[in-house]
Amino acid sequence: MPRIGMHIGLRYDIIGEYASLLLALLLLIFMSLTKPKKSKSFKFLVMGLLASIVATTLQIIIVEVASNVTSYYNRESFTVLLAMFLCIYAVIQVLIFNYINLLSERRLKKRSVIIMLYIVVALFYFSGSVFQIVMKSLYYVRTDGIDITQFTRFYSLMGIFCAIVCFIVVMIRRRSIARIVIRGVFIVVPLVVLVLFLQILDKRSIFSASTYVIPLVAFYLLFHSNPYDEETGCQSIGSLESRFLTNIRTNRIFYLAYIDFPQLTDSGLSPNYEVLAIEMARVCREIERISRKIHLYRINFGTFMALIETKERSDAQNYSEQIRDILDGFHERSEDHIHYFLGVSGDSRRFIAVGNKWTQLFMMYIRDTKLIDGENVYYFANGSDFRAFDEIYKIEQTLIDIRIKMDADDERIVCYAQPIYSVNQDEFRSAEALMRLSIDGKLIPPDMFIPIAEKNNCIHALTVIMMHKVCKAVEKLAMEYDFDAVTINCSTTDFTDKTFYKEILDIIHEYRIDKKMIRLELTESMMAENYESVKHNMNMLNREGIHLYMDDFGTGYSNLERVVDVPVQTIKFDKSLLYKSIKDDRVDDIISYMIEFFKKNGFVTLIEGVEDESQKKYSIERGFDYIQGYHYAKPAPIENLGKYFKHK
Repeated sequence: MPRIGMHIGLRYDIIGEYASLLLALLLLIFMSLTKPKKSKSFKFLVMGLLASIVATTLQIIIVEVASNVTSYYNRESFTVLLAMFLCIYAVIQVLIFNYINLLSERRLKKRSVIIMLYIVVALFYFSGSVFQIVMKSLYYVRTDGIDITQFTRFYSLMGIFCAIVCFIVVMIRRRSIARIVIRGVFIVVPLVVLVLFLQILDKRSIFSASTYVIPLVAFYLLFHSNPYDEETGCQSIGSLESRFLTNIRTNRIFYLAYIDFPQLTDSGLSPNYEVLAIEMARVCREIERISRKIHLYRINFGTFMALIETKERSDAQNYSEQIRDILDGFHERSEDHIHYFLGVSGDSRRFIAVGNKWTQLFMMYIRDTKLIDGENVYYFANGSDFRAFDEIYKIEQTLIDIRIKMDADDERIVCYAQPIYSVNQDEFRSAEALMRLSIDGKLIPPDMFIPIAEKNNCIHALTVIMMHKVCKAVEKLAMEYDFDAVTINCSTTDFTDKTFYKEILDIIHEYRIDKKMIRLELTESMMAENYESVKHNMNMLNREGIHLYMDDFGTGYSNLERVVDVPVQTIKFDKSLLYKSIKDDRVDDIISYMIEFFKKNGFVTLIEGVEDESQKKYSIERGFDYIQGYHYAKPAPIENLGKYFKHK
């Protein structure tokens, strides 16, 4: 090894590199402790951090060799160190660029543009690196050490070039990138360029590692760090999600305890917040002290989830009982006697396939079904709970997908129909369209999916699709059979929209049918809210010749004045009145009076739910114009109506 004597060595100030290396190592430790969500962008952040640690370590070694020529210098080895650093530095630039790209709201559709950009930048970068190495101009060996000024200038210039390219790409794609990402780039890139420019000017200090370590730290803090709730000492839902996914990947069995304080989340109770915060923190610490296998997370104000890492159900039940005891103590000593709901899910094997979102929704479902106002509730979920919720969850996801796609021919909406018998004409003259939901080959009845549809704002989509399906079926049936009309049920949500009538008429006009062949049913309860909007739609439809039915008459608080005030032609009596009137003479007298009243005022009367001969006889004797029920026909696919109608 050649040696060059010197009395005073050439020294570089690399305190900035040591600080950057320490910062990168600390960030790596924080990442392992907080367990952020391992998204695609986060993976690039981790790879960038690891590459930064390697690059900074190489930089420190390079400077140490440059300062101690007599002890460490070898031309080939030193050149290899420089080449390795330049390669790692290029990798860091690529990883940061990819990371910013993955943070955009949508991926760049034309990947070829990015690939071409990589190729151009890489050719420029590596051709310059090779040229510098071949020309042996990256460093100069002096009597007092190695001058690496040209080396730092070269990669600093390359860093400035890459930063400017990244800035330009972000500017071009600013419409598809989140505002916070753009602001971050606008702040970080100019600072990086400034620091690299200062690095070019400074010949005795090395601090360039800060230009890639600090941005990575900033990205982590902005987009990945899990907020720590200083009041309760718990981590956020993001941290729970990360641990959840990690446990699934490692096949670790765990249970979830859902802790909710309804008085704090569902009511207007305003307790002493400072006192409550101290008590809540005390509860959290007591729960965590039960076992190291319990990890507590705060979902929102008044709601927590505890992840219990254990294989045995008996252990999970034991821990849950201890949590319950702690919550009982909190209930007793709290000023407002705040009650709680504690629900514990089964082990992770039950929901490993559907994930954390399903699990959280399941826990809220258990809470809503088991919670009793004003009481403390503890419930350990079983298999039947999972099966019941899984069915509800599938229905909800299906309905949301139907609403998004809005396909008039969606096969998941199945149109059934039940014929309606005309007493005067002694034949079937009309039918009621009935909706079914098909999921995995199973038909779901409306009483199960309609409440879920209303909750998720899917009712209107179902109404529109049913209108299309019924109109299409009526168009085909009318070519061959003689009948009056098919009725369709509408919801309160539809009729409260003052433009609903236009949408109905537009759909009917798409098909070659008479408007009178489509009739609409709405319930009396629909008029309780937004009466004016409902009445407006009814009036507009009535002007166009659309026959309207008052469905479920007799349920709740019937209002004859309101019924007479709206343009309804047919009154459909609820089956409950039929069953009561047969058993109770007083109800029979009321039914007889109402039928007489409606007929006198020009209304048509219809009774539903007729299931046997005695009910049929009663309905005919009381003077109902139309009868509907299983005694005459059961609901079947609407295409089968031809069996009940006469041929033309």
